[in-house]
Amino acid sequence: MPKATYFRLPAEKRHRLMDAAVQEFTRAPFAKASVSNIIQTAGIPRGSFYQYFEDKQDIFFFMLQDLGKDLGKGLLEHLETAHGDLIAGLRDFMDDLLDQVVTGTHADLFRNVFVYMDYHSAARTMYGDAKPDHHDKKKLAMSKLLPLIDHDKITIDNDHDIIMLIRVAFTWFMQVLAGYYSAKNTDHEVPIDDVKTSVATVLDWLEHGVAK
Repeated sequence: MPKATYFRLPAEKRHRLMDAAVQEFTRAPFAKASVSNIIQTAGIPRGSFYQYFEDKQDIFFFMLQDLGKDLGKGLLEHLETAHGDLIAGLRDFMDDLLDQVVTGTHADLFRNVFVYMDYHSAARTMYGDAKPDHHDKKKLAMSKLLPLIDHDKITIDNDHDIIMLIRVAFTWFMQVLAGYYSAKNTDHEVPIDDVKTSVATVLDWLEHGVAK
């Protein structure tokens, strides 16, 4: 997470720094991205950067968290549209999310993220790390989501298990997306419709089960 000094910056300067980070991590994968390029694009001294962030990894994960805010709002909207049907909401949200990630404004950035980021890092991006601030934000997000779920449409009767189900769904989503980018990187591109079918199939398994 950024240091307190970052949050005391004027909004224009914070946005400029985030835009510079997006530009650099879109240009190159994490390992090849450069703090020097970020500060040059943002127009700030190197010393100032380290007053705001610990290192390149710190700004990388905060950038993803910042971008994820808008993506995450979509799940709430789809769940409301589905009248609290969790699986239907997840299905519509993930279908929409795939389009945004693969063909949207930040498509090149997400390609770098999923191709070059290991699974542990991907999980951290989705669920947050052990730092209290991340943990509290994840709790806040779930506190908005859980009341929208119609419990009459699922057999799970407690919040802990619902959260676990959502994490299972998103873990599979990220694995499928990572596989898509991995194939794309080796010139064996998988049609996006096939990726959507894979995600929908797993959601069907979660909804209906697989045992006869």
